[in-house]
Amino acid sequence: MPTLVFAFEPLNTDDAGTVKAGGNQIEQYFFSINRQGGSQQADIITPGEEYTGRTDAKAFPFTYTRGLSDQVEASVSATYFNEPSGNYSKFANYVLASKWRFYEDGDQGYALAIKPTVVLPAGKQQQVAGLGLAAFNYGVNFIASKYWQDIELHLNAVYMRSPYNTNYSVGTSTDLNRTNIFLVSIAPVWSISKSLKIALDVGAATNPPSSEQYLSHYALIAGIYSLTDNIDLGVSYMRTGSSYGETFAAQQAGATRSEVGVTWRF
Repeated sequence: MPTLVFAFEPLNTDDAGTVKAGGNQIEQYFFSINRQGGSQQADIITPGEEYTGRTDAKAFPFTYTRGLSDQVEASVSATYFNEPSGNYSKFANYVLASKWRFYEDGDQGYALAIKPTVVLPAGKQQQVAGLGLAAFNYGVNFIASKYWQDIELHLNAVYMRSPYNTNYSVGTSTDLNRTNIFLVSIAPVWSISKSLKIALDVGAATNPPSSEQYLSHYALIAGIYSLTDNIDLGVSYMRTGSSYGETFAAQQAGATRSEVGVTWRF
């Protein structure tokens, strides 16, 4: 299986590849979220890393991954928010995860993996600002990948249990939030050349505010350019909305997210 791992960045959809045994990977990215009309609709980033505030946001998500074996990796991530700011720590979204590729067929190019995740509680005022939830969250991602010579296809099915401190608002909204969150996504990836890959990533997820419709949607386009065998540059642009019409250019999106960063394997 390829050891090139998309994991969190710049796609939302994970792949079944893992960092090789004893190997390390660092992903340092920057994203900018633009809200349309102060909407609180959740941005679908990675389970446990959503931003649910009503204002625009600028942040630096960081992930470190270690290969424990050729089939198992472990990761830790956190996000530094430059915006918004307030009487709370700018560091949020502490996520612990492990991915196990439990099946692979090298001849046919199939791989299956499972990835349990734990999200540490955010501060109460961070929850109010939308930078996280002030309670332990946990979940699991089932991953299926198919590899051809120049095309990859990745499927994710995610469940997250996302309780929060009900004594405080979430993203300044006092509406009740759904605590059982489901996400399904698919991402085809094309190898344009040895150094360049492009990807389309689309999905639908449970919309946390119980006062809003049950599902929200996203569409994302991304590019990955390999400077060397171990350093990749990634860029992506995502639109979210209540329907797929809003996620594409036909209608105004509920929110947009632009992201750029680097992945280093060593």
